[in-house]
Amino acid sequence: LDRRDEILAGRKIATSNSYTLDALIRRGGAVPLDLGVARDTKESLREHLRGAANADLLVTTAGVSVGEHDLVRDVLTASGGELKLWRIAMRPGAPVGFGLLNGIPWIGLPGNPVSAMVTFELFVRPAIRRLEGHALPFRRTVPVTVREPIALGPKLRHFLRAIVEEGGARLTGPQGSGILTSMARANALLIVPADMPTVPVGSELQAIILDDPQHVAEPPY
Repeated sequence: LDRRDEILAGRKIATSNSYTLDALIRRGGAVPLDLGVARDTKESLREHLRGAANADLLVTTAGVSVGEHDLVRDVLTASGGELKLWRIAMRPGAPVGFGLLNGIPWIGLPGNPVSAMVTFELFVRPAIRRLEGHALPFRRTVPVTVREPIALGPKLRHFLRAIVEEGGARLTGPQGSGILTSMARANALLIVPADMPTVPVGSELQAIILDDPQHVAEPPY
């Protein structure tokens, strides 16, 4: 990962999540403390995690899946942290982690940009609002009528990026977890249950409204 203002070559990846999450955290009402980009080594991760000693909430992105360089879980537990949960049957964003590090709540988000944004909306934003004392931390859902046929893959609960208008919902376009425009164009997340691999036109589903100021006390998903 690299944050320099230059064109990257080879296997380097621009850490767009740093800027996205910074903006989402501020929009959620918190003040981000950027600990920087850790390298894919246990030593670098340990050094960066130590910087969170005064944080109210620790959020990481990437390093929580099952690849050779996904070291966050191991480093967290080796540093005295406690892993409470890892992986959720959802798409995008299955590799999510929850735990504690020295009493500080930790939420580990996936590295793919859209996965990070969706899981932020579902888990981090409500956590920020709860820590701020809000009694209604969750975005509300509304019933919508699906305006186009949808075919999905594995039996997972899907949160599809959608545009909701006048009670109807249509997708923003291709739903790949690296397609940032799918999230940039969305004003809602369309919830498709795991037992619904195909969604015919006219189906009634629930959608989480992303630009709605109203909130609810319990997670509606």
